Amino acid sequence: MTTPAGGTHTLVLYRSSDRADTALRSLCQRALDGASRVTVVALARQEDPRNGCCDTRSVLWNEVCRDLANQDLSRASQAVGNQAGVEFEVLTAPDRKVVDAIAREALARGADEIVLADPRGSGLGGFERRRLRRRSTIPISA
Repeated sequence: MTTPAGGTHTLVLYRSSDRADTALRSLCQRALDGASRVTVVALARQEDPRNGCCDTRSVLWNEVCRDLANQDLSRASQAVGNQAGVEFEVLTAPDRKVVDAIAREALARGADEIVLADPRGSGLGGFERRRLRRRSTIPISA
């Protein structure tokens, strides 16, 4: 999908909360008014399953994280309704490379900005939020 002429593309990092819902609705309304696009991503941190081991804890935990991210996206979808130009995706990322995965995803999608719908509830710690601001070539908004 390409960005409409004159419009922008915003990547939103979302995790369920009332504050995130309010911010997402506002952002999507502004995007609709400006013929822009929004991609909402929910983060699913993934542990590295141990190679050659019969321990399934990491595999099960990764599945739980993906399920929780899908639930977050379901709530985000309900918050914005049936609005055109809004996409919803689960972003799976290795636990220690979350910041790089977010920045890479924004670049791959051609995003003009990254928005943390609820910075403190985004799933990123303070250190990770600072790293994202330092490392991303795309502007970060909170």
